[in-house]
Amino acid sequence: MAQNTQNTTEAPFANASMYLNSVCPGYTKLDENLHYPLPNNVPASTLEVAWPMTNGKSINAKLKLENEYLNIARPPLGTFESTTYVSLPLHVVNAFKEKVLRCDKRSDGNMHIGANVNPLTQDPFRNPNMNPGALTTIVETKTRFQSKNPFNKLTTNLNKLFTKDEFYDNVEASDVSILSYNDDFASCGKLLISANVNVLNVLGLSESSEYEHTKVINGGNESTQKMEQPLLRLQFSNTCIITSLTAIVLNEEPIIIFGCNQGKVSIIKPRSMKMKQIDLNLNSQEQSLHVVNVSTLHAIRHPLYDYLIVAGTSNGEVFILNPLGRNEMQNYRKEVVGTDSYVTYFRKFDLSVFGQASDDQLIGHFKLCHKSITTISSTMLVEDPMQNDMQPLLLAVASEDGFVKFIDFMFSYRLDQEEIVNSIVTDIVSNYFNTGVSDVKFSPDFKFFTIVGKGDLIEVFKMTYYNISGLLRKPERQGRSRSGTVNSHNSHYNSMTATQSLQEQVPERSYPPIIKSIEIVCRFKGHTNSVKSIQFFKEISESSSVYKLFSCGNDGKVFGWEFDYKAVPRIKKPHVVVQSKPRESRRSIHEKKNSIHIVTHSPSPGPVHSRSSHRRNMSSDPILNTPSFTNLLSTKSLNLTSVLSDDHSPKPKPVETVISLYKQLLDIRGKKSPQKKFIQSNTIISPIVNDKYLPSISIPLVTIDLTSIVPDGKIDNVFIDKQVVWCFCKNGDLFKYTVHRE
Repeated sequence: MAQNTQNTTEAPFANASMYLNSVCPGYTKLDENLHYPLPNNVPASTLEVAWPMTNGKSINAKLKLENEYLNIARPPLGTFESTTYVSLPLHVVNAFKEKVLRCDKRSDGNMHIGANVNPLTQDPFRNPNMNPGALTTIVETKTRFQSKNPFNKLTTNLNKLFTKDEFYDNVEASDVSILSYNDDFASCGKLLISANVNVLNVLGLSESSEYEHTKVINGGNESTQKMEQPLLRLQFSNTCIITSLTAIVLNEEPIIIFGCNQGKVSIIKPRSMKMKQIDLNLNSQEQSLHVVNVSTLHAIRHPLYDYLIVAGTSNGEVFILNPLGRNEMQNYRKEVVGTDSYVTYFRKFDLSVFGQASDDQLIGHFKLCHKSITTISSTMLVEDPMQNDMQPLLLAVASEDGFVKFIDFMFSYRLDQEEIVNSIVTDIVSNYFNTGVSDVKFSPDFKFFTIVGKGDLIEVFKMTYYNISGLLRKPERQGRSRSGTVNSHNSHYNSMTATQSLQEQVPERSYPPIIKSIEIVCRFKGHTNSVKSIQFFKEISESSSVYKLFSCGNDGKVFGWEFDYKAVPRIKKPHVVVQSKPRESRRSIHEKKNSIHIVTHSPSPGPVHSRSSHRRNMSSDPILNTPSFTNLLSTKSLNLTSVLSDDHSPKPKPVETVISLYKQLLDIRGKKSPQKKFIQSNTIISPIVNDKYLPSISIPLVTIDLTSIVPDGKIDNVFIDKQVVWCFCKNGDLFKYTVHRE
């Protein structure tokens, strides 16, 4: 009898041994993408969440978690994957917990998944960051008011004429395994794109974010189970791991871009089943000890190209690629062609608005740091049309060393033809803990940007710009803008009321603005672990100073924040203790008065002027009173008014005039910056502000707690629309909240 009891207790333990001997148990083959029911012990605070985010209306709403969630299946553990960090889905963890509860050794401390695996035997030199888990995003394929537009069919047909599919190969002709394909893309308003290890899934969603191709299959033991049939499912080689993913919609054509551990960037058009691979030759050198992968990707729209791909690698390099370039980079060799204080150039480029479009596949290649590039963001979005008079040409590159470097493409003018004088990096910003940055996002109006990373803080920075077009159109002695910038966008239309003669002299073309200042505004405090993603959510008919942000991270929570710039208090200035000095004799004071006056830099602020001394009809901006700016706009040297007039004096080229204005403003900005001691080669390094002097927001507007259903708490991304809030986890679980109005 005792023997039978021992057998019954050992049998569940024998089943649990599969979980103890592997860090990725239960995966013997690639399964379908299945729907699983939620556990019964989910807290009520997770099932329903108050939702004040509305579409421009103040109504009460709630978020309700759906009873089922979708899991993006992964293949079995490969030989190239790291065995240190493997994120397991909820149904696998719950199955192991049930087996542990039925055995006698459940109180032992070694009863956890992968307890018997020695991580040093199989994983001595592999990079844990090469296990990104499931990468998921959603793109909207149908434009707004598409069904009501009578010219929709004509526009679609014209866009098809401009699609350049001759640069792509057929997916069937490649070595990629096509596991599933359905050409029913026209009925889908959105596409859910998810990659897990070496499997790429494209799922169809309706305009209301409902699954379009759900099927019921037999699950065994007379039970049924729901599966999601993808529109496209591809599996790449066993040695491939997808490490970065992004997706865009260009001319109503969805384009999927992803990078892998093999140093390749792949571009897929799912509708036409076209594919193109660009090999960056990252692992061609034999002396490299670690495998270099494509760590992040970002697509930008440029005035000279349809779109460009900016790829960051795990060794700190950045590639700027033209997918439609005819000259492929098969014969490209990596050689240093120039350096500056922060950049090592392997291929120079000119991506200013005055540059010429190149037919090369590789536009630029440079190195920014010695650690991995973690994220790339820009003000040149593919989804928004290019507006040269309002939109700067900025690229923000963040890395594992805790710095965000801002690159202005306007300062790459003739970089490929001339010697390097100044760096294209205009600003460098560090997060508070000076650790790895995981995400950087610009606000929709490009006035603010946020930084998140390994620390638990969310930092918000304000940006101001020089309006180059307004400076070129204004007279010499026009009034100063009251918004803090020189003819900023708010006073742009006031500057158009200048004299008619000046308007005739200034060219009609507009030019991108450049950064005038970057200063931190506040910090959000609420996360208890690393923050993975951050995004802005701008509502319709909202105040211009109110912004809403959403963040998620490794603590299993999603926070919604409200940020009113006008209501946030200003930064406190530290109190400077003045040291008392011994009294000097009258003779020494008299000698100092008669001596030569020596001007030295004082870190103290300038004198406070009275309100009466401010003259609104004259420009009192100290930047406009500097000698360099006066020489630029004076009549004795390079007067823009005389340059554009009809006199017979020697005239410089209009392009050189505009570029000289850009460079002069960059020099003046460096001279007048309060962080003068942090400037190197016209690159301003923003200092880290002490937390006790900076205002902080600790109460979030919305809190979504998923710690009970996300085993490791790693939420990688969030997607928000009018009806649904998606939460994408690293383990492949996709949770969906629906908005219910009361």
